[in-house]
Amino acid sequence: MDAHQISAARLISQGLIGPPPQSPTGSELSPAGAVVEHLGCVQAQALGGALASVALRSGPDVTDGVAAVRAAIDSGEIVRSWTQRGTIHLTTAKDIGWILGLTGARTMKSTAKRREHFGITDAMLDQAAELATAAIRDRGPLTRDELLDAFAPIGAGDEYGHARYLITSLALQNIIVQAPMIEGKDDMKYVLTADWVPTPTDLDAEAADREWMRRFVTSHGPVTVDDATRWTGLPKTRMRRAIQAGIVAGEIVSSDIDGTDYAHAPDLEDRLAEWETAAQETMLLPGFDEIILGYKDRSATVDPAHERLVVPGGNGMFKNTVLTGTRARATWKRSPRKTGPRVIVDTFPGERVDLEAVDSVSATHPAFV
Repeated sequence: MDAHQISAARLISQGLIGPPPQSPTGSELSPAGAVVEHLGCVQAQALGGALASVALRSGPDVTDGVAAVRAAIDSGEIVRSWTQRGTIHLTTAKDIGWILGLTGARTMKSTAKRREHFGITDAMLDQAAELATAAIRDRGPLTRDELLDAFAPIGAGDEYGHARYLITSLALQNIIVQAPMIEGKDDMKYVLTADWVPTPTDLDAEAADREWMRRFVTSHGPVTVDDATRWTGLPKTRMRRAIQAGIVAGEIVSSDIDGTDYAHAPDLEDRLAEWETAAQETMLLPGFDEIILGYKDRSATVDPAHERLVVPGGNGMFKNTVLTGTRARATWKRSPRKTGPRVIVDTFPGERVDLEAVDSVSATHPAFV
């Protein structure tokens, strides 16, 4: 494998090309649940895009796309919470506990000054937990507004930041989690984790580090230690140690690609030989898709000269991308018109995009059907 093949290899690792991912733990999950478990976590700030990202990886046999992902959430397989880097992700319900065991306390520590700024004390968080528990057990899953109504005795909702940090703090402590979907909306309700996830997977910190790295490397590879550190938000020394443990166990392998150390699944080179040609096809990816967002160095897929066209703020917002020949060559959005092309394409300077191919892809794309 050389540097020019990294993007194709990542498309295959992530399940965008080739067979859809299977559960890495052998769990009996729906295709959508298997995708999320394979990826470890799926960035879900823009929930509609995250649903499409999972649907795109669920395989051609899943004809109902986004509806199937919503069903996997409603069934209890997939949840959403602030798992890493202070941002919200989809993950499997059974894994949310050990993932937050790695990241939750660290994020709580890093946001302590913000809670203090909004007047949120530990005693207030304890009261909020009691209020949330009573309200959800009395009324069932609650929308964000309904949850804030339950917090009325402690004044939540008077200021956006106050409400936000109350909710995220309870989520980071794994007291509440988002599930199921709100019918007809790209939004989710809140439930009590202890009730929604009755049989969580239990891993100690060392085993959890290793499992998270096994998932990340096999689903995103080839990756560097810097990619892993950025994705998890955890210390580089720990991520390096976890990756090395996976290499020693034969779960992952290390490769020198043009002078840089990468890690990936043991069978990735064989799959690359089989599916590299297919990886050249035109794809429409949602904003925040893991093929762009999941790496510190995105240059394998996005020309650095064009990265600001995809990520205008540097990291805060990711636009939808058109991939052709394994590279991002344009951004796209849905056309507001009822006739004509479904997609409006903004091609990067010096690039070319086959608009007929884009329109053909949109005909079966989960964001459009």
